Amino acid sequence: MEQQHFGFEISEALYQQSCTAIKAIQSKEGGVDFNIKISNALMNITEAGFEAYYYKPSDMVKISSVVKKAADTGMVAVKRGVHMVIRKLFKNMPTQELEKLASYMNTLLTHENNDSAPRYFVAFTLSPELYSLAQELLARVSQDPEIEGYRQNIISALNKLIRAGVEAYYETPSNMINIGRIMRKTADVGISTAEKGSNIVVKKLFNVMPYDALIPLSSYFESLLHDNLHTRVS
Repeated sequence: MEQQHFGFEISEALYQQSCTAIKAIQSKEGGVDFNIKISNALMNITEAGFEAYYYKPSDMVKISSVVKKAADTGMVAVKRGVHMVIRKLFKNMPTQELEKLASYMNTLLTHENNDSAPRYFVAFTLSPELYSLAQELLARVSQDPEIEGYRQNIISALNKLIRAGVEAYYETPSNMINIGRIMRKTADVGISTAEKGSNIVVKKLFNVMPYDALIPLSSYFESLLHDNLHTRVS
């Protein structure tokens, strides 16, 4: 049975940049700038992630300028927090720890295995329960215009997806490495703040979102759910 994933498409150039950084770290080739190589790749992936998870879907819906501005401001703060964590984590990280992260990063770089033009993604595995919940809500959006009956269910599900993303993109890899108590605390606080900020943005947007705005969003959201992706190590 194929695993279910949640993730966003990236360009072939970004995929190759990430693969090159991983290969350089694992082979210890390419000079001494491993930290720069991997942090640059992660910063670019992060930018693609914010575009896919927030900016693109938020541009699809019509909401009041006040709500949009508040959400955008919150997301800018989230992005700054994530970038701060990346810069601090990788600035002086030993090569041995970078190797562990590179191996894990391999599991997030995925591709479609078909006969058409190749497509590349950054995606993490979803639990069967969360994947089913997402599918159920997508089906309800397509059938039930009475959004007040399940608005909070949507917000709750999105919060669960955010939590799963934090686990996959930060907690799991950071638990693999030794980064020191002070750095760990700083990074944990930064990511916790980013998670809380993301949940606030979700609440601001979806508490006032009309049903008509959910239709294009649900179609887009469905494109982030995958059951046919393969990792570089599979």
